Amino acid sequence: MSLMRNPRFTCLLDWVSQVSVKNQALRNPRAFATQKTVDSKVSGEKLSVKTRGENRKMAQVAMFDYFYQTRGLQFLVAESMSKNAPVFNDNLLKKLNGVEADDLVRSITRFLLFHPVNEFEPFLESLGLNPTEFSHLIPCDKMFLNEDLFLLENYHVFWNYGIDREKMGKIFKEAREVFGFETGVLASKIQVYEDLEFSKSFLSKVIVCSPSILIGNVNLEMVEFMEMLKSMGFGLDWVTENLLEEGSYDWSSMYRCLSFLRDLCVDENGLCELIRKRPRLVFENSGEWTLILAGFETKLGSSRSELSSLFLKVPHGLGKCVSNLRHCFLFLKEIEMEGNEIGKVFRSHSSWLGVSRLKQTSTLLLNLRSGKNRLCQVIRENPEEMKKWIIGLRVQPLPCIDEKSKTMKTQFLLDLGYEENSLEMERAIKSFRGKGSELRERFNVLVSSGLNEKDVKDMVKASPDILTQGCDVLESKVNYLVNELGYPVSSLAAFPSCLKYTLQRMKLRFEMFSWLQSRGKVDPNLALSTILVYSDKSFSTKFVNRHPDGPKHFEDLKKLLLCE
Repeated sequence: MSLMRNPRFTCLLDWVSQVSVKNQALRNPRAFATQKTVDSKVSGEKLSVKTRGENRKMAQVAMFDYFYQTRGLQFLVAESMSKNAPVFNDNLLKKLNGVEADDLVRSITRFLLFHPVNEFEPFLESLGLNPTEFSHLIPCDKMFLNEDLFLLENYHVFWNYGIDREKMGKIFKEAREVFGFETGVLASKIQVYEDLEFSKSFLSKVIVCSPSILIGNVNLEMVEFMEMLKSMGFGLDWVTENLLEEGSYDWSSMYRCLSFLRDLCVDENGLCELIRKRPRLVFENSGEWTLILAGFETKLGSSRSELSSLFLKVPHGLGKCVSNLRHCFLFLKEIEMEGNEIGKVFRSHSSWLGVSRLKQTSTLLLNLRSGKNRLCQVIRENPEEMKKWIIGLRVQPLPCIDEKSKTMKTQFLLDLGYEENSLEMERAIKSFRGKGSELRERFNVLVSSGLNEKDVKDMVKASPDILTQGCDVLESKVNYLVNELGYPVSSLAAFPSCLKYTLQRMKLRFEMFSWLQSRGKVDPNLALSTILVYSDKSFSTKFVNRHPDGPKHFEDLKKLLLCE
């Protein structure tokens, strides 16, 4: 068929003619004189939106003429590259800034003739990619499209198969090698999947979603996945509806997820209901979030039936759900809740815990005006109290503790030497978190370590926070400092704040200090406070960096202590 009879070419000629008419008007002497006067008034100003639009159209005409007539590219490719590469188009216009509008087409044509462009740039942009996505995909040793022997051939295979041009960019980005297949290879690979009774519409969607199925042999995981779904009554159309073209899919992961769900559900009807109601379980992140969530809940003691129930209630956005549950788990660990109690909370309440994110632990302790033990008690009695502690809600302080506990707390403070009903007493009641009986028990732990009662009272007054910790935590810290490191108990009285630091921080600092001391890099008589009070950055600057191998040893100690 001649080009003049080609409807697409005729349409393009009409478009070029319209632009030419406008250019002829610009060449009218009177119009030119008027235009020159106007131009002198607006010299240095930006072109109007209308003028910029006309310039772009003329640039597209020139680009088409260059790619089609001069470079000899196929009509469809040349047309797409000229019309669908706006960034390339605008950059070209910037290089010709100052050229008269009526001479723009000729100037661009002349510029392209004497300054050949890298054709891969407009080509890849016309496939729907932006420069940041394709800059690393441009071949280093090629400049013209016809230098890549099979690129355009495979481009036409995809086009003839019904895959839109702007979707090919994703294929090129994720599976560049398919555009390098030799003649007939790409078509034969697609035909193999058609022979397995996959429809053309299904394959068109799948190729865009996961172009890697065209690399290597037949993707058996995809075939097995589809066969398993087919046995449950789910057809190709249902899968096509649930695949997102902007997503990328790992069929082996999806197959593992579907197999897991099949093993989880007691009967086939339950499995079908689950998949039909919650297709995201299989398709979101290729089923990885489902497997992560299942592993998380299983470690917390969830049964098969509890997992099935959770998956039916799980909110949309599995990734966010897993993130929220993990954050809640860390919160419960930070308030020192027992592992079996954490398991009870998650087995019964994961469905709503995954919907919203709790505030940070430090924020909740401050706003609730409560210690860790009391928070644990509140959650044990009613886990749904945590619904009031999510981000976006104003957290109200917990109600005052019962009168008996308050009386014991007041008596404890009186024993420390506070005056009854004094301002100092009121401040102390707010500072000391925990029940009165718990404060007394923690106080006794310090007394039993060898300190006299007066010293402990002074320590608590100087640093009330040391009694916010459980008895076992206090015992382990005192045992480490006094029995393992050999510090005298009097050093605790001199620096009570040392008990506020975590045991992990203590071990890290003192083991690093011991390593430096054995190499003669630190004073062996440094005070307890000197080793603990510095931030990690300051500690590294002042001590760790004194030895060339110090930073590496410090990092090794961190990793070792994290594994304990």
